[in-house]
Amino acid sequence: MSQRGHLLDDAWYMDYAAGTLRSEGEEVLLSSHLEMNSHADGRVRELERVGAAVMMMSAKDSDLPFSADMVLDRIADLEEAPTSEHAPMIPSEPFVPAALDQFLLQKNKDIHWEFLGPGLRKAMLWTGEDGEKLWLLKAQPGVAIPHHGHNGSELTLVLKGAFHDGDQCYQAGDVEEAGPETEHDIRIDEGGECICLALTRGKLRYDNPLLKAMQVFTGL
Repeated sequence: MSQRGHLLDDAWYMDYAAGTLRSEGEEVLLSSHLEMNSHADGRVRELERVGAAVMMMSAKDSDLPFSADMVLDRIADLEEAPTSEHAPMIPSEPFVPAALDQFLLQKNKDIHWEFLGPGLRKAMLWTGEDGEKLWLLKAQPGVAIPHHGHNGSELTLVLKGAFHDGDQCYQAGDVEEAGPETEHDIRIDEGGECICLALTRGKLRYDNPLLKAMQVFTGL
C-alpha cells in the first residue's frame, strides 16, 4: 500500500535500524533520507529504544551474548558521541547528501545526466540483481511529469526543490512511497528546479502508447 506523506512507514525505519533492508539501493536512499530529515532520524532512534526495551522485557540477559542494558548504553553513547574531528566530506554536487556521495565513491560512479523529456533529465546510478534501479531525476520549475503508475514499487526522495503529487507537496528530505495502485499526477514546484533520488522496482506504467514505446530507450 502506498504511503503518502513526508515520512515512511515505521517498518522501513525498523528494518534500517536492524540492518535488514533488502538492498544497497534501499540502504543508500534511507541513509540519505535520515541525513536530510531530522524527524525521520528521530523516529529511528525512538524505535531503537523501543526495540531495546522489548528485548529487556522478553529475554533474560543470560540467554543472550549481550544484555538489553548494553544495547541501551550503546544507543546513549551514539547519541552523545562528539562529531568527528575530520573535515566534512565535500560532496561531488551541492545537492548530494553524504550517504549518496559515499555510495558513488565506492561504486566509482559519476553523475551523467541524460535527456528524458522536455525539462527533464535522468542519471542512472545503480542496478540491482533483480532489476531494481537507483537513479536521479532533475526537473525544471513548473514541469508536469507525464501521468503514470507502477508495475512494481518506487521510493522517491527529494534532494532539492519540491514537487506536488495531487494534493500532496514533497520538499527536500521528504520521501514518497508508491506501489501498483498509485497513479501519479506530478508537477514540479515553480520555486526552482527539483532533483530527486528514486529507487524503482519494475517498469513504470503509462497509458500513452508513445511513452510506452519510449521505455525501450529510457530503461524505466
